[in-house]
Amino acid sequence: MPGWTRSLVRSHAQAAAAVELYTVPFYTTVMTSIKDQDSDAYKIMHGVLIEEMMHLQLAANLCLALDTIPAFQFPSYELDVPYVRPGIVLNADMGPLNSSTLGAMLAIETPEEVVHDNIHKTSPSFPYSSIGEMYDALLSGIVEVGASTFRWSTRNQQARWADQGYPQIIKNYHDAYEAVEAIKAQGEGGRLVGNLVKPYKISDFPVDTKYQMNNRLPTGSQGVPYKEIYLKEYSHYSRFLKIQEDALPPVYSGIENPHHPANSVLEGKFISMMTSLNAIWGGGAGGLSPDDLWKYALNAMRESAQAATICWKSGVIPNWLHF
Repeated sequence: MPGWTRSLVRSHAQAAAAVELYTVPFYTTVMTSIKDQDSDAYKIMHGVLIEEMMHLQLAANLCLALDTIPAFQFPSYELDVPYVRPGIVLNADMGPLNSSTLGAMLAIETPEEVVHDNIHKTSPSFPYSSIGEMYDALLSGIVEVGASTFRWSTRNQQARWADQGYPQIIKNYHDAYEAVEAIKAQGEGGRLVGNLVKPYKISDFPVDTKYQMNNRLPTGSQGVPYKEIYLKEYSHYSRFLKIQEDALPPVYSGIENPHHPANSVLEGKFISMMTSLNAIWGGGAGGLSPDDLWKYALNAMRESAQAATICWKSGVIPNWLHF
């Protein structure tokens, strides 16, 4: 296995951004299949998606700090994520909330300690068995190559939420470390309480207060205040365990029909979202400000969720892209 290079570090950062993006259509598809939006399962999925957008922002900022761009690609759920063991994140079947999709979501958010692999890897010994392992390796790669060899540019980096206990703008290695720790803590859980014993409990994977996400608008921002995230004191893995422990709520069913008019609307909204995201971290488009582009991206994401709901209500499985 070759050692770390600047190029390999940058491609790991891009893979991290891709992973964070890839969860969004999958989790949104599952969330919108839930009929009762007041159910715990729906509220859990909604909160997880907000945090995934934070993770996407942090991973994209990390790309810029490491002298590259995220270059978001339209997800393909038939291919593997670079550097991650096959079957993790991608290869997920789009469908409603059920034992299969819930199992896939648990696999995505599996803590490093659960996979019983070499935790905190220091070499690029991919494929990695968890997303956390990939992030650990990325940090080690920065150190081995030399943090001073990167420019740590903050140009086009984004900080779209207020009052976080961790940095959103990544100006140095310490900021990168803290951003990665926040992503890992929210997804997998922080320092574990006691010894892990199966069956795992929700309380086994808490999120340290420092890394819990505050869903608040930046000072001076206009708009409707954000809702607080449900069960943010527990990791995504814990929250998915709760869904597993509870009786699954009623969901919509559907058939594969990518050419259905409802899916055509969904695809258009997702294309708008992708275009906005690439413009935000790529330096803008058509003279639009980052603020305007972020608003377009968030509106496109909300409208994508609404379109996915219409797909389910129309009896078809949401298909985000079929070309």
